[in-house]
Amino acid sequence: MMTGRKILKGALTQVPIELYELMVRGASRRPLPPVDFTSRDHFPHRGARIEWWYFTSVLTTAKRKAPLGLEVTFFRVRTLVDSVIVHAAITDVEGRKFSFTGIVLPVRIAFNSDAQTVISAFGNRVGFNEDTNSLVIDTRLRGLQVNLSCTVRGIMAQGPGGVQEMQNSPGDASYYFTMPNLRTEGTIVLHGETLPVTGLTWHDHQWGNFNVVGLKWDWFSLRFDADDLYVMLFDFDRWGTTYGSGNVQCHGQMMRVDRFEVRASDTSAARHGVKYPIDWEIRIFESADASSPFMTAYVKPTLKEQHVPSLITPDYWEGLCTVHAEIVGPVDLDGTRFLDKSVLDGFAYVELTGYER
Repeated sequence: MMTGRKILKGALTQVPIELYELMVRGASRRPLPPVDFTSRDHFPHRGARIEWWYFTSVLTTAKRKAPLGLEVTFFRVRTLVDSVIVHAAITDVEGRKFSFTGIVLPVRIAFNSDAQTVISAFGNRVGFNEDTNSLVIDTRLRGLQVNLSCTVRGIMAQGPGGVQEMQNSPGDASYYFTMPNLRTEGTIVLHGETLPVTGLTWHDHQWGNFNVVGLKWDWFSLRFDADDLYVMLFDFDRWGTTYGSGNVQCHGQMMRVDRFEVRASDTSAARHGVKYPIDWEIRIFESADASSPFMTAYVKPTLKEQHVPSLITPDYWEGLCTVHAEIVGPVDLDGTRFLDKSVLDGFAYVELTGYER
């Protein structure tokens, strides 16, 4: 059923999306050469029409018994101008409250104005300090202020040379790099309350010229910090054509995941009627033809309602979760032991996009 919100959202987004799709139509079909990520790649890429810097943190503070979840995302979309979109959300587990805010600015980014500024817009900024190898998040949005320093400790390339296929090969791909365990400290001001925080942040940096219309995207980041084990899984569905992959990183070594299965046992209904699957069982296989999974993970939201509505971007479910997993048998990588049988507990972040259709 067409509601007033759907009509308004369509009016605001249809022309920019069709313009973007027209501009990437040729570029999205070209294969991307591999790259070696350097500190310069933290900064915007001139040839990319879409790029985002995506941070999800699990933080502790003396003022809460339970952790805080934080999501901050800076989007850059280049059509006729460079548009900047900033989203920020806090999951206050103890207070049982999810808070979201954001801004949209059709502005041009000054790429070379400041060697330490990655992207900035009206007091909201991501910076990079070469001397300390750390990213800085500084946002001031309605009712929420974030000032964090995040030290980079390792980089995970999603796909060979950082090239992540998103639908077909060659083409319709992006550059995608993950920093799964940035050591984080700083402050968050939430509705007037100042919260000194420490913890770990997962950072994804993605850029390219890929299609976004009709793209349904499920993204899972499983974080077993005590075991130095991180799992990234994502599944793309564009007009019914699906593609899924991921990586497992343990003690700096990485194993590619080509097959996993996800089953949800519950749903969460957003205020605007969109239903998202939640309470997931994830089975991860060592190879495409393996008969049984080497890991089974159970992911459960800390709060059921963690919806991010937007009149400009697709609505999405983005939330802090707990994860309990079992590695059912040892796994070898390049002839050496990679994983041993174990039981694991940690946190996760999950993003579900494209469920408005």
